[in-house]
Amino acid sequence: MKSRSRGFPLPLHTLAPALACAALAAAGCGTDAAGPSQPRDTGVHPRLLARPEHRDLLRSRVDREPYASILATLKRRADRAYEEEPDPASWDHKTNGNNASTAQANALLAWAFEDRAAADKAREFLRRLETDWDTNTVLDMNIRMAKILMGYTNTWDLLSATPWFPDEESAQAESKITDITGQFFAKYLEQDFYRDLLLRPAQNNHPIRTADAVGYVALAFPEHPAAATWWNWSISELDYLWGPDGQYVQPDGGASEGPYYSGFAWGPTAAFFIALDNALEGEVAFTRDCRTRSDEDPWAGHGCVDGEQGALEVPLRGGLFTKAVDWSLSLRLPWGSRPPVDDGVFTPFNGSPLLTSFGGSGEYLWDWEQNRDPQAMEFGADLIAHHLLYVDDVVAPEAPRFLTRFFPDTGHAVFRSDWGDDARWLLLLAEHGSARKAIHDHVDGTSFSLAAYGEYLLIDAGYYKPDSLDNAKTSQSPSHNVILIDGRSAPDKGLFNDFGDADAFLRNTHDGDAVDYAEAHQDYQDTHVERSVAFIDGRYFVVGDRLSTSHPAARAHAWRLHGYAGLTSGGTFELLPDGGRWERARAGVEARVQSTSPGLAVVEPPYTPLTAPHVHEFEEDRKAADHAVIDAAVQAEAPGFLAVLLPYKVGVDAGPDAPLQAAPIAAEPGVVAWQIESEGGTDVAVLRSKGAPEALALPGGQVLETDAELVVLRIEGERPFALMARGTRVLVDGSPRVTAPDTTSLAVEE
Repeated sequence: MKSRSRGFPLPLHTLAPALACAALAAAGCGTDAAGPSQPRDTGVHPRLLARPEHRDLLRSRVDREPYASILATLKRRADRAYEEEPDPASWDHKTNGNNASTAQANALLAWAFEDRAAADKAREFLRRLETDWDTNTVLDMNIRMAKILMGYTNTWDLLSATPWFPDEESAQAESKITDITGQFFAKYLEQDFYRDLLLRPAQNNHPIRTADAVGYVALAFPEHPAAATWWNWSISELDYLWGPDGQYVQPDGGASEGPYYSGFAWGPTAAFFIALDNALEGEVAFTRDCRTRSDEDPWAGHGCVDGEQGALEVPLRGGLFTKAVDWSLSLRLPWGSRPPVDDGVFTPFNGSPLLTSFGGSGEYLWDWEQNRDPQAMEFGADLIAHHLLYVDDVVAPEAPRFLTRFFPDTGHAVFRSDWGDDARWLLLLAEHGSARKAIHDHVDGTSFSLAAYGEYLLIDAGYYKPDSLDNAKTSQSPSHNVILIDGRSAPDKGLFNDFGDADAFLRNTHDGDAVDYAEAHQDYQDTHVERSVAFIDGRYFVVGDRLSTSHPAARAHAWRLHGYAGLTSGGTFELLPDGGRWERARAGVEARVQSTSPGLAVVEPPYTPLTAPHVHEFEEDRKAADHAVIDAAVQAEAPGFLAVLLPYKVGVDAGPDAPLQAAPIAAEPGVVAWQIESEGGTDVAVLRSKGAPEALALPGGQVLETDAELVVLRIEGERPFALMARGTRVLVDGSPRVTAPDTTSLAVEE
């Protein structure tokens, strides 16, 4: 192995204080700065994607799975030919990104297997890399650069560990990579227009991915005259945004811009943090650069001080960086994809099994392996080579030990029956504060989506954005499963920091045996909405909506529901007198709804192709289509709604997965009720307006008495339960089923 000093002429423990002093030259450089980073393999290659000792490890494992399949994927990448620019006058990020990945794959093969032909191919790609970066025409080029700069920097680092990379070629490659980085940094960090348009307002994946790209080059080439500036800004951003004060990740792990874009940010950051862990010992010293901090809500009071010394502890073994992975795993759809909430489409998570080399659990490996789609290794970053090196098969894959899970800081409730492909799953949203204040958020407080038996059935409309200069057409409230008042719910989302929406809160949660429960609370249109979701026996859902208002007159209320069938989306849809039925190849769902106010009518809103509310875009191929939508509409002051969501497996006529039977129960004005028959038994769900009669005659002859607003209980069958919201008692034929000392919260007996 050839050792080179070209990329690291100074030991990093000498370099880090030098970088700090350079940034502080005007103010002087004191002796009380944070301790320096310690070098690892200083002057030795590779030190970014891998360390020298990784070669023996890689060679020892490639004959067994999953490494054999990963290596085959890497070799397919390495076999690709050099792509020419589609327009020679414009530097193209897709072409250069693909070429960087191909070069990186060949460089890894050259280093790991002493493959001279692969080395020659990687060298050819470096020679052909053009540096006319500023001819590109893409506004958000900053989020496209991580793959390119990381890929070519890794190519240089890996080739430097082989005997086939002459000094003059190494110097030329270094010059090209740093030249491109310099142009990139000058445009997006030093020009007010681009910095203030794409980095300062966002505080999301934009500065994260930009910092990953720039910081990676600074780590590789610290002697470059601009390296100190690149380094300090990049580490400042990553320390802040993945830390407790950056508002990007909530204390419970939920990321503010949803599972799609947070995954887009996580992948390249994982690659950079692994490189830091390989190259350095201990904390990473830096000098704060606050040029992209925002003083707008929710980031006001960030506390960043230019020139202040800082130290980043690489968060591969804990902290919010790994908690964000746990949150994403909790949201996982039964077949592996993450749900398309906010500006999102279906995508699996890329990179979590790498954490098994840093103390991470087998749940991450299980998540990666148990996936209906191909195992993710490229979303957001090319991590194919990383999976060869950092997936540790000594860690046994295991399904997560939790099912239903609540994230009160983020405002997510995830109901799950099991971890199989046929699981029943529902996500209820109730985001507030910085959890909803992200450019990629939607107006969807209290919204829910449902999957069952391998199908996405009741949907979030995803990310349909035909105009790159405007918000997604699906971002506003009518594209979500919420209660609309005069056609809207919370305020519309505007551009940039005009977040729209209104705070929603997750409250009164219960993770039980026969019943799980959560409430989403939100205020809009002079109305307080309390949406309750109860998950019964892991089989079906009850949704109870209670409204109170200060508005003095009746208005148009619509209980809106979007399903993934009908129109151009495939499957079938049937409008029912009290709901709708959506069915796809594997599964369907029947939704039935009643209101405590008279005059409810279930209708379909007017339809115009590829227009909200019917349009959606959430498949990975990004093909937009239209789906069937219903409104359970009523003119009233503050109507209540009680719905049952009954998923079923197509082609099954009997047993636990067959269609369920639900029938309305006759009741006094102000009271609505359902009786639901399932394999588990006979259940009843009741919703009462305030002041409505307390007695309800059940079809079996029993009498239910309650002062509660919402009741769900098992009348007959296994695993008896009774749930009550905002009441003190539920009695059946005079016998108490559940009681509470007051009406302020939730009471459950199981």
